[in-house]
Amino acid sequence: MVLASHSAAVLGATANFGAAPFGNFFQFGRSGVDFFFVLSGFLIALIHWKDIGRADRVKNYAQRRVTRIYPTYWLVLLLIVPVDIFTHTLFDNYNDFLSVIKSIFLLPQESTIIDVTWSLRNELLFYILFGLAIYSRRIGFTIIAIWIAALIGRSVFSLSVRNPWLDVLTYPMNFEFLAGVAAGWAFPRIKIKYPIGVLGTGAIVLGGLWVAEDLMLLLHPSWRLFLLRSILYGFGAGCVITGLSALELQKRLRIPQPLVLLGGASYLLYLVHVSALLILGSSERHLHLLRFAPGWLLATVFILITIAGAVLMHLIIEKPLLRTIRNGTATILMPSKSIHPPTHSKETLS
Repeated sequence: MVLASHSAAVLGATANFGAAPFGNFFQFGRSGVDFFFVLSGFLIALIHWKDIGRADRVKNYAQRRVTRIYPTYWLVLLLIVPVDIFTHTLFDNYNDFLSVIKSIFLLPQESTIIDVTWSLRNELLFYILFGLAIYSRRIGFTIIAIWIAALIGRSVFSLSVRNPWLDVLTYPMNFEFLAGVAAGWAFPRIKIKYPIGVLGTGAIVLGGLWVAEDLMLLLHPSWRLFLLRSILYGFGAGCVITGLSALELQKRLRIPQPLVLLGGASYLLYLVHVSALLILGSSERHLHLLRFAPGWLLATVFILITIAGAVLMHLIIEKPLLRTIRNGTATILMPSKSIHPPTHSKETLS
């Protein structure tokens, strides 16, 4: 969804196709990030709620979260940066040591090497806050309550103070993590009698929001409207995820293996897709491919090539790399136990 959405800006640029290949149709695709935030909150609550208040679980939690975010990100940096240093296609501040360090460690700043990593800063903030609750229920929940108050206050009063750290802390989409946490907490505790109804409710809400996105009504919202947008996306995505999860738990839904594979490669795809589209888009300038195919068809081919490339990188590089890192982590945490994790586990999902 995000890939299709970004194809409009990247391939539609004057230097490439000159017009968005799908018009505004895939504008709704940017809500894939909203869905990702809700899903993150859902999975973390589902997997780690039992760890809240157990300080001895912080180390394991932190290592799991770090290995989920950084190794793949650094792998992509190693592939992109050597080329970008010479082309300056993505980032212009390589001479600023502090900016480079902030990019490497995903610290808040205005300009980053990989633009889409803005969402990872919010993800890391959420991981840290949930980690505080694992360390101490009282301290963690108190800080989270203050954080929620800051989120509401910034949005309600539409404070215009701009600071990268403050923006990450009070970004309205952070509410979507909380929506996911609520769904993840409720899912194993409340029996879902009508999962299709829950799923349908979420689909209706998301469908309405998607129409509004394609009509460009939610493109540059005020802080208050942004908060409302985030709450609606949180509710809609939470219902969809809960409904689908209940159907799967009831064995009424079987996820096709190709989708499981695509899900495994989705983080890598998210990180590389803009760079891939830039490279593929530039091929049109040199080969004049629009003479042979309409823009929408050429864009579709480029999107499929990008997905296929990400899946191959996932299978050949990312998956073995993460397996090696996690096996090494398991050896450190449990040196006397087997380092081989089960083939299928809840932790695999996150």
